[in-house]
Amino acid sequence: MFKRENIRKSLRASLNWKGDVCSEAKMRHHTMLIDSSREEGGRDLGPTPTEVFLASLGSCIMVNISRIGEKMKLGLKDVHMEVTGVKESNEHPSSFITLNVDISIRADTQDREKLERLVRLAEENCTISNTLRNAVKPCVKLR
Repeated sequence: MFKRENIRKSLRASLNWKGDVCSEAKMRHHTMLIDSSREEGGRDLGPTPTEVFLASLGSCIMVNISRIGEKMKLGLKDVHMEVTGVKESNEHPSSFITLNVDISIRADTQDREKLERLVRLAEENCTISNTLRNAVKPCVKLR
């Protein structure tokens, strides 16, 4: 549906430590504090890294629902999403063992097949879910 020529685009997030377990992330002209809850030793100044991860997955799918829904002329009125994950907290290294994205869509169309197609295409075109599916390994090194 959205065939494009292969073009590589480099994206960047810069992070600075703000004490304790808090970091400040800068992406383009946006800044966000990422912290841990007080129970986990943080100051609760922002979402946790795992919450940002869940929000990244959901917002990536949401962007595609909006774009593809418009192209499909579905008349989107409202989209709500709950992204949940189960993490093995006592395991090291820790990891999500499940990720679930539950989506509610209100639109001019009531055709469930069209809405299911929209959700499928949105997920298939989501960079975050494709990265998870392809299990891209991060290269972490000290400069």
